Amino acid sequence: MAKFQVGVIGTGYWGRKLVDEFSNIQNVSIEAISDLMDENLKFCTDRFGVKKTFKDYHDLLSMPEIKAVAIATPNITHYEICKAALDAGKHVLVEKPITLKSKRGWELVKLAEEKNLTLSVGHIFRFNNAIAEARRLIKERFLGKIFLMDFTWVNKEKLFTDRDVIIDLAPHMFDMMNYLLDKWPVEISTVAAPHRDRIWETANIHSRFDDGLLSNTYLSWVIPKKTRQLSIVGESRSMVIDAVAQEVTVFESGYTYRLGVERNNTIRDELLHFIDSIGNPMAETKNSGAVGVKTIEMIEATKQSLEEKKSVSITGSQ
Repeated sequence: MAKFQVGVIGTGYWGRKLVDEFSNIQNVSIEAISDLMDENLKFCTDRFGVKKTFKDYHDLLSMPEIKAVAIATPNITHYEICKAALDAGKHVLVEKPITLKSKRGWELVKLAEEKNLTLSVGHIFRFNNAIAEARRLIKERFLGKIFLMDFTWVNKEKLFTDRDVIIDLAPHMFDMMNYLLDKWPVEISTVAAPHRDRIWETANIHSRFDDGLLSNTYLSWVIPKKTRQLSIVGESRSMVIDAVAQEVTVFESGYTYRLGVERNNTIRDELLHFIDSIGNPMAETKNSGAVGVKTIEMIEATKQSLEEKKSVSITGSQ
């Protein structure tokens, strides 16, 4: 069977993970990588045996044998590199956020559609078995009517100068809301604070859905203990999900029990899904470009609420 030939643009912390996982997928060949830093290129050459490396990603995109690229560069570069990759006829998996402005994101979605190319966004929690199990149970009305969702996504992080905690973490929350409920909030209210500089490092985001369901999101980069937890409160039962351990705990009529969820490699499954969505026209792209842009619209409403110090209604969000 012929190898599926890919390239990776950006081989820092997350890009190395992508190179690692791609290199362990049967019938996938990493033809080239691109990064501005020699040490990142050398690491991937030494560790994963990548033969072709470029400082300029345009050189990678000019290789006709490369059919698809994964992009893991700084957020501000996503639009430019995605557009260049799509213009070059490559299928694209770009890390979230797809762009910093939704208008530009929709431009990329339209371009991909015009060229009949796959455009996927790295919303990794769509491939988390615990989150998938929660989605299944919600669809089966295991919890009954959903009253409340509560996200706690906190850890101690270094001070970044190129992004705040909202653009870095909130896309995950909004994406999971949509994945679990198949809809988007219709109203958002936000408060946030910087601590060590002018960058927002803690945020509380309150979202309301058209059926009255509420979602609370607590994000912070200054909490010592790393927590990735989602609580879902329903009329019949409730559950708490540890997204890192991939554990689902159910609370029902005074009883507490843990569901048997098999932990999976989310990055590998995301890459397999990306490849399958290219090779199989019947495959649904779970983490499509359109989903990625909708999360940016939610981020824009979050920032608008923060700036105007009031709740923001979102029209046409369903």
